[in-house]
Amino acid sequence: MRTSLAFFSLLLIPFSATAQIDPGAQAAQAAQQAVQQSQQAAMQAMQQASEANRQATEAAQQAMQNAQSNTTTPCCVAWTAPPKFSVKPGKYSGPTAVRITDASRGAVIYYSTNGWTPTVNSPRYRGPIQIDSSTTLQAIAIAPYSIRSIVTSGQYMIAGATSASTATTASSSAHATTAPVSPNLIPVPLIFDADVNSRTASVGDKVPMELSQDLRIGDSVIKKGTPASATITQVDRTGIGGAPGSLSFEADDLHPPSGPIALQGRATRDGEAKLPNAAILIPMIGPLTALRHGTDAVIPKGTPFTAYIDFGNPTAIPGSVD
Repeated sequence: MRTSLAFFSLLLIPFSATAQIDPGAQAAQAAQQAVQQSQQAAMQAMQQASEANRQATEAAQQAMQNAQSNTTTPCCVAWTAPPKFSVKPGKYSGPTAVRITDASRGAVIYYSTNGWTPTVNSPRYRGPIQIDSSTTLQAIAIAPYSIRSIVTSGQYMIAGATSASTATTASSSAHATTAPVSPNLIPVPLIFDADVNSRTASVGDKVPMELSQDLRIGDSVIKKGTPASATITQVDRTGIGGAPGSLSFEADDLHPPSGPIALQGRATRDGEAKLPNAAILIPMIGPLTALRHGTDAVIPKGTPFTAYIDFGNPTAIPGSVD
């Protein structure tokens, strides 16, 4: 009996010691857990701070980009007001001077007198234009930080005056808009051999043309009807709000039997704008004005155009052109 009690007492000793040690171990374990939790909280705080800093940096960069974008590309770009002629188009008994003005501040005006739409390469308006023969006067205006104006056009007929030939008028305009004044440039009178329309044309299209009269170069003559070609370089369709169609082209080559001759010359033609308020070019919102379109730009077959041969360029004219 005593032996059994002694053995049972021995078994209870470890459990009693363990019971006495557990509170300290538990306290140490709790302290360690507290340290770990504190470290985790610190790491989370650092991560949150880093994320907040990253978001703040991205926001600052985006704000800078927006500011630069707003500086270089305004959300709304104004149109330049269309030019105005001082003399109403129509018939006159004698020569008349036409002044051109524009309501947009700082606008520069360019004009043409041949039926082709003026561009920035056309003559710049610097004073009254003397009209002494039947003439179609067209003008555009471009103001700083604004879109080019629509075309203002007027036809003037002078009674008793000989009408300027279309070919001559086209020649003067083409010379002014496409080539520098040079004694080496030989004018080449051409006509379009097919209709061209901004509704169906595409950039890169080849346009057939032909020589409208015999062309003499030195002792050689290139016959009337000799084929030539041009290339469409820009096409704009008509747009909602009354925007017109537009066509631009460049002359390519004349094709006599002796071989192609490089040509110089380019021009643009716009259709007619049909904007609700042409003075400020801001269409009124509405179902009818939204569907309004300008007219297509059309170059009819037979339209004259003068290109140029650079006689000073030895590679422009092949050997013989008989």
